[in-house]
Amino acid sequence: MAGYPGHPLPKKLGIKAGHKVCLLNAPGAFERTLARDDVRITTDLRLPMVDVVVMFVDSLEELERRFTDVVGRLHPSGGFWVAWRRTSRRVSEDVVRRIALAAGMAANKACLIDASYSGVRLVLREGNREAMAYRIEPPPISRRTRRPTARIAPRIARASGSGSALRRVRARSTK
Repeated sequence: MAGYPGHPLPKKLGIKAGHKVCLLNAPGAFERTLARDDVRITTDLRLPMVDVVVMFVDSLEELERRFTDVVGRLHPSGGFWVAWRRTSRRVSEDVVRRIALAAGMAANKACLIDASYSGVRLVLREGNREAMAYRIEPPPISRRTRRPTARIAPRIARASGSGSALRRVRARSTK
């Protein structure tokens, strides 16, 4: 394992017990290297919130297109790994860091994921993390109940003209 010698890949990527991990465009054998009993691995980004996302990109356009979708599903304290082929000319660590900076994220770790892929871990900045804390807990349910609205019967009475007379009588009685 290149990058962090002696460390298994899940530890390099910050995957811990109970995490929800989403793999996007991952090579065939990559999922088997992360397989553990206590980690939920999926390739579908429609989970409610994901702790770690590992997205493999081949082009800059693909990275830009999927970036906001991934950030929208990421836990505020989660990590978003962007991995690219080391031989890629358009995608590099510098380019990924610039895109992350524009999106309010920061790169805090880089490593070689395997022999042919490099990766950068992106996280939300501290100020943005606090702003996104609403994702952690759902909003409280209001205990206030609505009173039933008035029925349609008074409108029917007004349509026949008797409603205005009733209002006149009430107005006279309050004077």
